[in-house]
Amino acid sequence: MPCIEVTTYNETLKDQVESFRYLSFLEGNDSLSYDKYDPDNLDGETWLVYVDNELAAVSVAEASHYTGDPDIALRICRLHIAKKFRPAWLGMLAGEHQLKWAKEQGYKVVYMTHDIHNRAINAMYQHKRYGAPITDIQKEMHYLWYTDWYQSLKTDFNRLFRVDENSDFLQYVYYWTLEDGYVWLPKTNMINIEHDGNIAKKMSNKEILHEHV
Repeated sequence: MPCIEVTTYNETLKDQVESFRYLSFLEGNDSLSYDKYDPDNLDGETWLVYVDNELAAVSVAEASHYTGDPDIALRICRLHIAKKFRPAWLGMLAGEHQLKWAKEQGYKVVYMTHDIHNRAINAMYQHKRYGAPITDIQKEMHYLWYTDWYQSLKTDFNRLFRVDENSDFLQYVYYWTLEDGYVWLPKTNMINIEHDGNIAKKMSNKEILHEHV
């Protein structure tokens, strides 16, 4: 079975991260672009996932300036899994570490967002259906779906995330609350709309924006 390790970034790993950033561009992902991400100047933390000592995935957690409450909310983002290691759920491996770190830093909520049109990923995040383990990596990680920390992941059925007011790209919001009884009320970049986690089958993005913005 593969040897999988999760660690946080430090400057001795910069060359590896820069090589991985370039790979992410070649593989069609710009989430680690230079204007969005600087591992040495980050209001947050970077997690690196290694498979057999090779950097296989990067996942970042940033104070949520998007939602106007960076002292309260931490956003998991900028995930890239190298194609060589797919299909895999390597980004989820960092999740438990990110939640622990968020608690230590005093955050009250940790969230991530995903394209409303990606049915397979959203089904997993909404606990409707988990992917069957195919690769050795997935077989090693399949237990993750049934851990307490993952099972506590909630779907926000009252909001959609919109990264930019000029964009019609909409995402579901998934979150963990780190304080009992805490109710998260994000201030910006959210569209208030009740949905069942399957809104993309019923309305186009433009229809959603026309009716609710």
